Amino acid sequence: AVVSTQSTGTDVECIDSELAMSLQWLLDNDISDVVELTFAVDRVEFGEQGSLELKPGGGDILVTEENKVEYVRLLSEHKMSGAIRSQIGSFLAGFHSIVPRRILAIFSADELELVLCGLNIIDRVDWRRNTQYVNFAERDDMIVWFWEILDGYTQEELFTLLKFITGYSRVPHGGFAQFASISSSGPIKISRGNGTEENLPKSSVCFNLLLLPVYSSKEMLRDRLHTAMTYASVGFDQC
Repeated sequence: AVVSTQSTGTDVECIDSELAMSLQWLLDNDISDVVELTFAVDRVEFGEQGSLELKPGGGDILVTEENKVEYVRLLSEHKMSGAIRSQIGSFLAGFHSIVPRRILAIFSADELELVLCGLNIIDRVDWRRNTQYVNFAERDDMIVWFWEILDGYTQEELFTLLKFITGYSRVPHGGFAQFASISSSGPIKISRGNGTEENLPKSSVCFNLLLLPVYSSKEMLRDRLHTAMTYASVGFDQC
C-alpha cells in the first residue's frame, strides 16, 4: 500500500496460509468442471452477512480455467487491501504526513523494504571488518575462535546472535559499518568480560557490546555462546 504494487498469492500467504494454498491449487490444476466459484466473496459487515463482487457483475461470473488467473489476482488484492481499505487509508495519511508521497515514488517495494527494515542476509566478512575489540586483540584465541564459530553458523543463528548483541533483528542498509552512525551505541564491540568459565557471555544492547569471559577451549566458547544467545534475553544491565 505504501508503494503501489499488485498483490499476489504469495502476499496472501503472510496473512492466510490456507487461502494461499487454495489459490495456488487453482493455478496449478485444471479446474474445468471441478470448482464452482464466482467473482464474489462473502463478507460480514456490522454483523450482517453479505456478498462483495470482485468485479462488476462478479456474482454472475463463474471462475473458469480461462479466467482463474484474474480471479486469483482480484481476490488477492481484496484480501490484502480492499477488505481493510479504511484502515490502510488512515495508516497512509499518517505515514505520508511524515514521509511525502513524492519521496516514496522513487522506490520499488523491495527497495523500500531494504531502507526501512535493513538487510536480510548477514555478511560475516563485513561483520568482522566492522567489529572493535576491548581488552582483546584480533589474534587472541578467544577472538579467533569466535569468528571460526560464526563461520559455521546458519543465517538464522547469525541473526539470533546479532539481536542478542545489538537488539536489532536486521543489518542496517549499508552494512555493519552503519551501526556506528545510526545511534549513539557505536559499532559492534567484543570486550573481555568478568567471571569464570562457568559464566555465560553477556550483552549490552545500549552499546552494541558483547562481553566474553575467557574460556579454555573453542568448544566451551561455542557452548556458552549458544546458550546465552538462545535462552537469555538481550542485556540492559550494563547500560
